[in-house]
Amino acid sequence: MLIKKIFGALILLTMLVLPQTVNAEKTNWYDREYNFHNIRTIILFDATFSPGIDYGGSVGFRSIQDTYAQNARKLKCNVITEAQARKEIGYQIGMNLESLAYSNPVQARQIIIQNAYRIADAWILSNVDRMENTYYIEPAHTVWEQRRETRTYYDSWGNRREEVYYIQVPVTYPPRRVDVTSIQMTLQLFEARTGSVVFARKDVRDREKYQAQNDMLGRIVNSFFEDAGKKIR
Repeated sequence: MLIKKIFGALILLTMLVLPQTVNAEKTNWYDREYNFHNIRTIILFDATFSPGIDYGGSVGFRSIQDTYAQNARKLKCNVITEAQARKEIGYQIGMNLESLAYSNPVQARQIIIQNAYRIADAWILSNVDRMENTYYIEPAHTVWEQRRETRTYYDSWGNRREEVYYIQVPVTYPPRRVDVTSIQMTLQLFEARTGSVVFARKDVRDREKYQAQNDMLGRIVNSFFEDAGKKIR
């Protein structure tokens, strides 16, 4: 009986601690003709955001980029950051790409892409397409639940005994607000010499938790880099 109580408590605790995923969907495409084993070095461009997305200002931006870069270790190959690529490629072609990145980051990135083959076999672009917090009101509802009861009786020798039994009872829950965090991200792996996409993923997730973007984004990029790493190895 004690073991059953402990087990039940653990299940309840798990349900309370872990956020409930409403929806998680990944759509993949990869070039079946491409030999991923040839990839030894990858340029990891900073993640970008579609217009209108509130990612939490400079602090939120840095936090997301850190999560993104840390999970890239799953690739199990040499990873060059965008900042490092600006220095290396800029040195090779005789341009100050770091200075250009301040005035025209789009142009600086395009120059890196055009010259990526000089220092890498592939590059990765990632964009957060959607990231928002919404909520809905779950109306009041009544459900039948099991309730534990105890009754006392005396056996034929006059000894007092207790018996445990369970009954079904109606339980009414009041209306409640349910917060939902939604995020959609597109991640693409390009071959450096041709500029062709060889692996792409659209990952869409919704979770019943308030402002869970960082955790959800971490899971998205971790999954992508892990799967890409398996192809490379």
